[in-house]
Amino acid sequence: MAWELFKRDVTGYEVVGVDGELLDDAPLSELPIAVEVTIDGPSALPDALSETEMTLEQVVAATRGRLAGTVRSSTRLWNLVALPSDEQVHEFGTLPLPERTRITVSPTRDPDWTIFDRLRPVGMEQQSMEDLRIVRNLHDHGDVGGPRQILHVIHDVQPDHLQEFVASMISLGYRTESDAPGLGVLVIHDSEPAEVTSDSWTIRQVAERHGARYDGWRCEVQRTPPKRRRWFSRRR
Repeated sequence: MAWELFKRDVTGYEVVGVDGELLDDAPLSELPIAVEVTIDGPSALPDALSETEMTLEQVVAATRGRLAGTVRSSTRLWNLVALPSDEQVHEFGTLPLPERTRITVSPTRDPDWTIFDRLRPVGMEQQSMEDLRIVRNLHDHGDVGGPRQILHVIHDVQPDHLQEFVASMISLGYRTESDAPGLGVLVIHDSEPAEVTSDSWTIRQVAERHGARYDGWRCEVQRTPPKRRRWFSRRR
């Protein structure tokens, strides 16, 4: 399973997780039962619900189902599970829960997977998913976060659009450089990688309006700086 994440800004901040394989090829006929498992409590962060989520995954496996996706806010975790039948839906009501936390289980026959459409990224959410792939890769290479220089790569800027595109970027507060070979342009600014989506989405839109192609961004991996060795001497 290729698990993808993206941020969704609705009435409040949410992080959506989705089985990326299902975005392209959902087994509609094999798993026609959609089960919405909603958990509400003082905290829905992973640390608070670790035992609940681990048991949920075990129940999904035991019922030959699939965890299609999740939507997490600070106090609610919504899970969408796809099952071959509704015979064992009751198992999801027995998950272990932290204190002052409640669970709601709502099964629906949904052979066309219409509920799953809530998990599909659109517009800026798609950009967020692409950005978080890069952030995850940085983390896998030991990145500890923090602001640094971000370089967005723009390809296929035509000569008669180049000056206007660069002027647009400068007017928005970005810096630009040539990215050899060809007509590539680097759009540069400082940011925390985990918070880059508003910039990447803006740059993509401007690039596409000028007939160019946005090709993602890159930055240096920022690791914990080595501790300075302290030398001590005995005073006489």
